[in-house]
Amino acid sequence: MGVDTAMKQLFPLAPLVLLAAGSTVPATGAPLPVQSYRAIGNEPFWGLTITDRQMTFDDLNGPAQVVQPTPAPVRGVAGETYQTSRLHVNVVHAQCSDGMSDRVYPDKVQVTADGSRFAGCGGPAVKPVILAVTEWTVTSVNGRPTPSSPGYYVNFTDNHVTAKFGCNRFNTTYNLTSDTLTAGPVAATRMACSDMSFESQASAILARPMRTNFLTNERMILANSAGKIEARRRFLN
Repeated sequence: MGVDTAMKQLFPLAPLVLLAAGSTVPATGAPLPVQSYRAIGNEPFWGLTITDRQMTFDDLNGPAQVVQPTPAPVRGVAGETYQTSRLHVNVVHAQCSDGMSDRVYPDKVQVTADGSRFAGCGGPAVKPVILAVTEWTVTSVNGRPTPSSPGYYVNFTDNHVTAKFGCNRFNTTYNLTSDTLTAGPVAATRMACSDMSFESQASAILARPMRTNFLTNERMILANSAGKIEARRRFLN
């Protein structure tokens, strides 16, 4: 049995849920099934399950599991932290690869269990997105929502990308290596518009190599030191 196959059997990922939602009780009085958040790691292999009731950590190289009541999460800008006497869990909402397959997860997870530190990935695996022949509506630039207009988009063919951020149209080649997107020399129209703030910020981002982060198959972030572009996929008819 391969290592990747073994990990799938040992640590099947349950759907990601908002733990803050809690459990509810239907009219029959029977509680709903407890939903869970899963995280895994390798070298050494470990697994973590967080439900609204308890956190369970398993170190496959260790003698026993660590079980603690689930505390209220401390929510920060990057993610959530769970702190108990024996477990400290830090969830960072940033793309994570397990290092052993092509699977990508939405979260990076660091765990300290009885003083030992572990690092891995959490949440449901996100299927890698092939950018070729996809179209995306730009929803925000540097955290500022774009207007509801068809004039904000990033569209990809096999080797070209066209984009618009409210005013001029950009056209260039691109190269995607691993999770880094690099645009070539840009050709653009030269119209002057009343508000070019989105365009000036987005064009500065496109001018440098960008990290691609697929939150889901329908949500993408392009980011570098110049800022970030968030987009939602539009499926072709």
